[in-house]
Amino acid sequence: MKRFLSMTTAAVLAMGTVSAAFADALPQPGALPAVGDVVEGFEVTDSRPFDMIGADVVLFEHQKTGAKLVYIANDDTNRVFDLTFLTRPIDNTGLPHVFEHSTLSGSEKYPSTSLFFNLSYQTYNTYMNASTYSIMTTYPVASLSEAQLLKYADFYTDSCLHPMILQDESIYRTEAWRYRMADMDSDLTMEGTVYSEMLGATTLTREAAFNYYNVAYPGSVVGLDQGGDPDDIPNMTWEDLKAYHSIFYHPSNCVAYLYGQYEDYTAFLSLLNEAFSPYERAEFTFVDENYTPITEPQTASFGFPVENGSSTDHTSVVYYAKICPGLKDDAHEQMVANTLTDLLVSSSSPLSLKLRKALPYASLSTYIDTTAPDDAIVFVGSNVNPEDAETFRATVDEALAEIAEGGFDSEFVDTVMASTALSIRLTGESADLGVDIIPSFAYDYATSGNIYSYMDYVAALDNMRDWNDQGLYQAVTKKWLADSNLTALVTTYPVPGAKEVKDAELAEKLAAVKAAMTEEEKQAIIDATNAENAPDDASEYVRQLQAVTVSSLPEEIKLYDVKDETGEDGIRRVETTAGVDGVGRVGIWLDANGLPQDAIHTFQLYMALVGEMDTTEHSYEELTSLIERYLYSAEFRLSLLHTTDSFVPYLRMGFIAMDDDLEEGYELLHELAFDTQFTDITRLKEVLSSIKANLRTTINSRGYNILLYRSMAVTDPSWRYYNYINYLEYYEYLTQVEAMLDTDPDAVVAALCDVQKRLNNRTNALYAFAGDEESIKLSRELADAFFESLGSEPIERVAYDLPVPARREGIILDSNVNYNCLAADYATLDMEEYNANLDVITTLVSDMFLIPQLRDQYGVYTPFAGASDTVVYLLTYRDPNIIETYQVYASLADQIAALDVDQDTLDGYILSSYAYYAKGSGELTGAFDALVNTLDGTPQEETLDYMRQVKAVTPETVAASADLFRLLNGNGIRSTAGSASAINANASLYDVILNP
Repeated sequence: MKRFLSMTTAAVLAMGTVSAAFADALPQPGALPAVGDVVEGFEVTDSRPFDMIGADVVLFEHQKTGAKLVYIANDDTNRVFDLTFLTRPIDNTGLPHVFEHSTLSGSEKYPSTSLFFNLSYQTYNTYMNASTYSIMTTYPVASLSEAQLLKYADFYTDSCLHPMILQDESIYRTEAWRYRMADMDSDLTMEGTVYSEMLGATTLTREAAFNYYNVAYPGSVVGLDQGGDPDDIPNMTWEDLKAYHSIFYHPSNCVAYLYGQYEDYTAFLSLLNEAFSPYERAEFTFVDENYTPITEPQTASFGFPVENGSSTDHTSVVYYAKICPGLKDDAHEQMVANTLTDLLVSSSSPLSLKLRKALPYASLSTYIDTTAPDDAIVFVGSNVNPEDAETFRATVDEALAEIAEGGFDSEFVDTVMASTALSIRLTGESADLGVDIIPSFAYDYATSGNIYSYMDYVAALDNMRDWNDQGLYQAVTKKWLADSNLTALVTTYPVPGAKEVKDAELAEKLAAVKAAMTEEEKQAIIDATNAENAPDDASEYVRQLQAVTVSSLPEEIKLYDVKDETGEDGIRRVETTAGVDGVGRVGIWLDANGLPQDAIHTFQLYMALVGEMDTTEHSYEELTSLIERYLYSAEFRLSLLHTTDSFVPYLRMGFIAMDDDLEEGYELLHELAFDTQFTDITRLKEVLSSIKANLRTTINSRGYNILLYRSMAVTDPSWRYYNYINYLEYYEYLTQVEAMLDTDPDAVVAALCDVQKRLNNRTNALYAFAGDEESIKLSRELADAFFESLGSEPIERVAYDLPVPARREGIILDSNVNYNCLAADYATLDMEEYNANLDVITTLVSDMFLIPQLRDQYGVYTPFAGASDTVVYLLTYRDPNIIETYQVYASLADQIAALDVDQDTLDGYILSSYAYYAKGSGELTGAFDALVNTLDGTPQEETLDYMRQVKAVTPETVAASADLFRLLNGNGIRSTAGSASAINANASLYDVILNP
């Protein structure tokens, strides 16, 4: 299995997801061309079926330029157009990444720097973005409207081939980097969209990957940072950026992708033919001329700067790579090695089990790296300590030696294949299948030169049993891995205090730059810093590129026939038929409202320990294999369901299974929930260390979510419970339990056993199942037996009095950037409840105000305005500022009050907001979501209500929202997550500063 790093133009933040897949009863795509046919200047060179997604894949080649086009034709109406160029970094300044941002900042045909975001927020799209990888840059866009997608294709194609950045230096200054200085007495600083993004993206984990590349492949371009190293980004010039386009952006170096169901796919080929035909065919050959292959084992360690006081326990990353020169030359052997990594990375593989014993707190990933000049099989250990590197290497080598000696156990291979087969069968449940799958097609082509490489990999997964029986995995392991002398062991570890030193060095350097400036140069920076953005009215182009009208939007959703009944045993059962054969999804909710308040965190720990400890029947090693085999997509987590005046916490358990595996799934679920043993203190300590290390990583990487959750927790009791059981308070609890396991382990075990005993109770239980008629009947019988085996004790409801987060809060993270949140509940905003017109209003605010002022003017990577069912919020992601951001937040009410927006303009925001609700869902996903909504008291028809609310927004609605934003700024909850230096420098803004 391959793995790759990417950078994207726009970040995505969501409180939930809406899935998209195949629509029912749609007409089949039009007749496909045959090999040899010429369509609009493109000749069909090959065609293959791809059963995994119900598609025919047709390969075209542009006759004049040689550009390739891959048409993935199936019945998905969430269509995708994509242009991918095979690009490479040429230094560490991030040229590929900055150019990706700049490409969509206007073109010859559409000369507007704001148009990309205007289109994203004002047209009927389901996805608009771009991503930079080490070997390619890809530009995908999706829509439920074929006509709208064709308009996007024109914009994207002209932007890629004729970008405005080639004439407009201001785009470079906005996207890459620029100096900033408010007045003559201010310090000189730097900002820029990519600069801010990469400050946030430059984490120890990411740096560890580049450290591995530079040690394993000295001199190779794979060691260069395509995203941009913040230390090097300021070395980029506008001339460098313009030259980069001439090197890589040419039709002969392009692969276009067309995905989904089309009435007239030829229109896209005609558009591309017209755009590509002015170019002459060119040859593109990439030579890694400075690469010097290693000839002996390499070992290296690198420090990564973090702030003083940062934890160093279980925060390092170890890469152990086995370089395989020549493996690329044998496609079959390479595919065997590729699928070998799917076996190795399995949680029940011999390697995984050995590592869980040797380094129980570590997280393992294993993949084949085909990006570099020579292939490598790479083993990565995260959440480890620097001294663990040799143990990691020895454990990997020991496992590989055993595989080289005897291959894999056939039962283990069958387990992986069963899980993989179900995963492939459920591919259509993906939220955005075309957007998800095109990068895999493109990346595998970029590394192999074979358009069908990804399809070949999927097909090869069916061969794992045969290949194991034939001894191929054993042979490949022995040939390339077990006896390899070309290895790289690379450790990256945190160095507390080094970040302050680095920041001081940068400040000193900038001070020197300022001192060397003339008064005129300084004044020019001050003027640019304080200048308001020149208005960029792209409304003409937006109207030109809109292909859908509000009046044409269909008010259609799929409604499921939900059977809802409560039996004599008091258990509520909801079921619905899903259009799938022989596979179903199970959900069981057990009432946890009887747990006392001081057991809430123990409840969370109990859920985390399930599957990680022995049961009465199986060791945790055995359970790993059983879970992988019988509990696909297993969940064992908290669920909060709402009542008329409160909420109820539940233990939610569930899985997806084929009918033949349902019985074993139910039995295993029962065993995990109620037969897990907590008495092995050594093992308990090991798992606790892993849980704590993973939680710390989550806190540091998802500060923006934590801010939002804590904001909602101030006024909403259900979010207060959710916030309390997770994140900061839970981390503190784990630290306390860690100490108790040394001083009073019996108390910890007793607390866990008490929670387990209390949950073994069917009182107030809920059951949900989605599948075909036969699956429903089978699952109901098994579920009834499951519930019958549980106790039936009355539950005395507990009224929780949980801590309320402060209304002005700073949270210190290991981060180079900040996240600034302002949120308010509906009572504060003088509203009774959420209304979907807020989707339109917040979309408008993001596009008209936040993007131009925070992103373009102040260098914030991505600002958001949004609304959940609890709060309206403003939030920044990878923000170099604090004060400036809150100043913009404060100005929004007046800006909205002064806004004169007409209905035509507003309709654009309606279209964008409406697409969220119009997207369909995977059949099994949609059916099960309908069941969960039923349990939570949410009618399926609510989505139709939201659609109508979105379509009903008028200019008067927008004008009235000025008062909402005035209340939001005056009475909202303010919070920031960021570095200690940033938080402490603005300590007066916060009532409480937390340092988890």
